[in-house]
Amino acid sequence: MLRIAICDDQAEQIALIRAAAEKYFQSKREYISYESFEQAFAFIDAIERGAIFDIVLLDVCMPGLSGIDAAAELRKHHNRTEIIFLTTSDEFAVDAFAVKATDYLLKPFTQSQFNRAMERAISCIRQRNSAKMVFRLTGGGIQVEELTQILYLENHGHIIRVYLGDGTMLETRKSMQEMKDHLDKIAPGQFLSPHKGYLVNLKAIHLLRPEYVEIQGHKIPLGKRKYRDFQEQYFQFMFAPAGQ
Repeated sequence: MLRIAICDDQAEQIALIRAAAEKYFQSKREYISYESFEQAFAFIDAIERGAIFDIVLLDVCMPGLSGIDAAAELRKHHNRTEIIFLTTSDEFAVDAFAVKATDYLLKPFTQSQFNRAMERAISCIRQRNSAKMVFRLTGGGIQVEELTQILYLENHGHIIRVYLGDGTMLETRKSMQEMKDHLDKIAPGQFLSPHKGYLVNLKAIHLLRPEYVEIQGHKIPLGKRKYRDFQEQYFQFMFAPAGQ
């Protein structure tokens, strides 16, 4: 699922941008979640409350807080989000590069221009989703695995067991905090701890209960005090609410 935010102070522009996005995706096999904001402050408030978006379609010239400033605030929380600016002025293009924008479109844009910008953003997301991680094995040697193959990690003293989608398991000597920090850099928000000594891939979960999460038949304990917060973060990551 791709989570897309549209932020523009004019409701008619939000409708036009969403229509362009829906036209782009109409022939693609993707489930899209949209969320719309008519104020940059409302968008930033959602980010600060934990909202995660894959693509942000952002106007530059908005009252109160500009799109450039909103993007700068976004970058403090999420460095991997693809930002596409849509604006009537080209004077902020240099500033757009400073916040690592994927593209900068001038209004009124054509569908083909919009499509090219989206293709660039999707390409970046695909590259990120195919990210790999290198593990130094306890018995010597290294093993490279795609993040999509990592189901969950379990701490055993100074050794971490990494359970993989093919049913195998590898062991590496690293602290769980070091592993968490590294995973957060590659895939922000995708790996969470349901219980002390565990990290799970949210995309691999198929059953979530107050006592445990289940991944391919493995039941990983879920702390009672963590259930509500874990559930909220899980749904925020997997099923961001669609905009109106």
